[in-house]
Amino acid sequence: MRRLALLGGESSGKTTLARALSQRLAIAWVPEYGRQRWEELRETLSVAELVEVARRQVALEDAASAQAAAQGQHWLVCDTTPLTTLQYCLHDHGQAPDGLRALARRPYDLTVVCAGDFDFVQDGCRRDDGFRAAQQAWTLARLDEMGVRHHVVGGDVPQRVERVLALMDAGA
Repeated sequence: MRRLALLGGESSGKTTLARALSQRLAIAWVPEYGRQRWEELRETLSVAELVEVARRQVALEDAASAQAAAQGQHWLVCDTTPLTTLQYCLHDHGQAPDGLRALARRPYDLTVVCAGDFDFVQDGCRRDDGFRAAQQAWTLARLDEMGVRHHVVGGDVPQRVERVLALMDAGA
């Protein structure tokens, strides 16, 4: 099972792209557990909660991967990774435990960063466009530091889907 990671700042289209790819390819996708947890609590997550979010995200990916493989699928779309959880932990708390840093290094077969090239949409959970830009820059810098090959995709949803499909076909 190959895993596709979607990263990028808030309101950069990760969930929309994950859904579109899942529908187009009839494959599974794993939603962002951290958002679900934040919506349950509606407060800044503690360091311990963020570590649990990253662990739960990985567990959800592993379970979905096993189920998708049993159905003959070859790709799993992941609508975030523990790297994003690390970013929130560092931003909100100024530190992160080694266990979270280790989870943030989880490898993926294809890493795609969604460009923030359209209007920011405030849905009551997100911060603001400035945070989105800072989050985007931080993500790209961390991927470069970690030596993770990644591809930035922009444009409308159909353009992004076509670009990711080409990357998947090319074995990127």
